[in-house]
Amino acid sequence: MTGERRASNVACVRARLAAALGFRPNLVVVDRALASLLAVDAALEALVGSDSGHGVALLLAGTGLTLPIALRRRYPTLVGAGVPVLGALVHALWDPQAIAYPLAEFCALYALAAWTPTRRFLYGSAAFAAAALTPVHGSDLAGGLGFASVALVVMFLVRRILGDRERRATLAERERDVATREAVVEERARIARELHDAIAHHVSLMVVQAGAERRTLDGRDGSTREVLQTIEQTGRGALTEMRRLVGMLRSSDGDPLAPQPSLAELPRLAAQVSEAGLPVELEIEGERRELPLGIELSAYRIVQEALTNALKHAGDARALVRVRYAPDQLELEVVDNGSDPVAPVAGGGHGLIGMRERVALYGGRFDAGRRGDHGFTVRVVLPIR
Repeated sequence: MTGERRASNVACVRARLAAALGFRPNLVVVDRALASLLAVDAALEALVGSDSGHGVALLLAGTGLTLPIALRRRYPTLVGAGVPVLGALVHALWDPQAIAYPLAEFCALYALAAWTPTRRFLYGSAAFAAAALTPVHGSDLAGGLGFASVALVVMFLVRRILGDRERRATLAERERDVATREAVVEERARIARELHDAIAHHVSLMVVQAGAERRTLDGRDGSTREVLQTIEQTGRGALTEMRRLVGMLRSSDGDPLAPQPSLAELPRLAAQVSEAGLPVELEIEGERRELPLGIELSAYRIVQEALTNALKHAGDARALVRVRYAPDQLELEVVDNGSDPVAPVAGGGHGLIGMRERVALYGGRFDAGRRGDHGFTVRVVLPIR
C-alpha cells in the first residue's frame, strides 16, 4: 500500500469522523493520547499491581511496548512488527497481566496491516508469527499457532477491505479528474463562443468604417483607398474564419443568438436572484466607465455564477456583490452568509472551474473559500490594459 493510498485512507477516516462527531480530529494527536493512556496503565500495573518483584523491569517493558504506538503512522512496519515481538519476549519472561499490553499489540498489528507496502507487510507478519509461536509459561505450541492463525487471518481481511476501499477511492478520484477536465474543455468552448460575439462586433465595426471611408475618398487619394480596401478585405476574411472556428465549438443543439450581457445589467441580475430567494445587495465603488467587452462579459458571468452557487448551497442567507473600479483593474467580490456548513465547494457542479478559467484568460487573480463556519466568498481581480 503506497504512501498516497495511506494518505487517502487517513483522509477518508477523518472525513467520516468529522461527519459523525461534528469536528475533524488530528489522528496523530489521537495516537499520542492513546499511547500515553496505555503507558500510564502499564506503569500502574507494573508498580502497583505486580507482586512478582519485577516492577522496574515491567515498567521499562511497558514503556517500550506502549509509547511506540504514538509513532505507528510514521513507522508502521517498525512499530507493527517490533511491538508484538517485544510483547512476546516480555510475556515469556514475566507473564504480565496488564490490559495495556494486548491493546498496544493490536494497535501495532493494525498499523502493520493497514499502512505498509506488501513486501514489508509480509516480513512483519512473518516476524509476528514467529514471535507468537514462542513458548509462554507452559503454553503449548497449538495455542500459539491458533492465536497466530486467527490474528493473521484478521490482518489479511483488514488489509483486503482497506485495499478495496482504496481502489474505489482511486477510481472515484480518476472519474472526478476526468469530469473536471471535461468541464474545463466545455467551459473554454463556451467562453470562446461568447467572446466571438464581442470580437466579431469590433471587427465588423472596423470593416464597416473602412468601407464607408473608402467610398468617400476621391481618386486623388489612391494610396489611402488601397489601405482602406486592404483593411476591409482583411477584416471580412477574419470574420469568415472566426465564424468557421466558432462553428466547430457550437453544441449540437445550437446556441441561441442573444446580446452578450455586461456589468450594466448587474442590477437586473441582483433583482432576479433576490426574487428567486436569495436577497442580494449590490455596491458599486469608483466611477463606472466603459471596459473592453470581453472583461465586461467575463465579470458579469463570474458574478452570475457566484450568485447561482450561493442560491443553490447557501440556504437561508443573504449575499453582497461589490464591484470596484480601480485605475488599472476591476475588482469583484461576492459574499454570502450561508447557514449550510457542509455545502459543497467544488463537488456537484463546475461553477468554480468556469470562474477560474475566465479569470485566467485575462491574467487576473481568483480566490474562493469559506468564511469560517458559515458563508462563502469569491474575490476576483481583472487587470485592465
